[in-house]
Amino acid sequence: MTLLLLATVAAILPAVAVADVMITGNVSIVGTQNTPVFEIQPGPNYPAAYAAGAIAWNPMQPASVEPGQLAPMASFDLEGINNQTTALANVLDLNVTIGAGVTGTLYVNFTGNFPAGAMVWVTNNTVDVHSLPGLLGGQSINSASFQFNGPFPGGTTTYYMSFYLPPGSYAGATGTITGTFIAH
Repeated sequence: MTLLLLATVAAILPAVAVADVMITGNVSIVGTQNTPVFEIQPGPNYPAAYAAGAIAWNPMQPASVEPGQLAPMASFDLEGINNQTTALANVLDLNVTIGAGVTGTLYVNFTGNFPAGAMVWVTNNTVDVHSLPGLLGGQSINSASFQFNGPFPGGTTTYYMSFYLPPGSYAGATGTITGTFIAH
């Protein structure tokens, strides 16, 4: 019996000693968090579209975003016309600041309750208003998700938002823009 107790203590004692050594001492971790900052501002054609009553938006504060977190950036109203189409090119800019060489995926998401056929584009170049709605890459403004893959060049990158509204009633139609960054 004594031999069995001695063998048990001998087997457990080294594990306890190793664990005790592993949890003592100081460990320093130094690092920086490099999360993107999203900001929406009026685009080159916003003043004319606003003056015509075609767009109104409610900006939110620029948001530092944890990877995978949704950042509400703006809510917006678009006004179409009952008997004609409305094309709004480059009316909002999305400025995203990401550190140089950061790899990941940037998602720009739209939700809304606009009439069927309302479209949105998010591009890294300005577009010509006459190319809408035929421009490739447009999505339904009610459930759009645009994806941009890194690595990113560093500094601030500007993406341009354009909208196409078919004839219809837009009373009460609103939308929300969110951004998500997922680091790889």
